Amino acid sequence: MTSKLSDDPRYKLQAVLNHDQPDPDDDLARAYRAECRAWFERLTEDEAWIAVMTALAYETDEDKAAELASALPPAPRRPL
Repeated sequence: MTSKLSDDPRYKLQAVLNHDQPDPDDDLARAYRAECRAWFERLTEDEAWIAVMTALAYETDEDKAAELASALPPAPRRPL
């Protein structure tokens, strides 16, 4: 599976949240999680820092997390 990349902050946020998280219910395709991991591994050091801050912000404020994620490069689209 190779999904198209999206500049939508919502997809970037989902990639941040799913790049290293196994899905116990397997609701997300394994291929999508692999794409998120590969996307995360391509981030620069500064972008990886933004991703970490995005994940932390998500714990308390999803809107702030999406705002932070908007600074990241295009990410894989999350499957429906």
